[in-house]
Amino acid sequence: MIAIVIVAHVPLASALAACAQHVLGRAPDVVIADILPNECASDCAPNLAQQLLAADQGEGVLVLTDLPGATPSNIAVKASHLVQAAGVPCCVLGGVNASMLLRAINYRQGSLEDVATSALAGATHALLRVD
Repeated sequence: MIAIVIVAHVPLASALAACAQHVLGRAPDVVIADILPNECASDCAPNLAQQLLAADQGEGVLVLTDLPGATPSNIAVKASHLVQAAGVPCCVLGGVNASMLLRAINYRQGSLEDVATSALAGATHALLRVD
C-alpha cells in the first residue's frame, strides 16, 4: 500500500486529514506535516525524510503539498530526494485539495505512479464552476 503524507502550511495538512475523516467516516491512514511560517527547508527536510521513510510500507510514498514553490513544497521535494537516495520510491504532487487526497486514499493499493496519476485526476476533475 502506498503511504500518503500531506505537507502544507499550518493548519492545512491537519484540516485536509480532518475533511477526509469526515467524508470517509474513519480516520485516514495519512501522515500530517503542518509547516509553520518560520520553518526552513534545509533544516526541516531531513526530519521530514525520516517521517517519509517511517511511513513507507514497502511500496513507496506519495507526498501531497499545497503550493508548488512555497516552503512546504520545497521541504517535501528536498525530503523526497533524500528518500529516493535511500532507495524508496517517492513522488511529490503540488496543489493538494480534498478531492486529490480522497482519490489517493481510495486508490492507494496500486503502484506509486498509478496512485499519483489517479490523485492528479481527482484534483483536476473537481475544479468546476458549479453555478
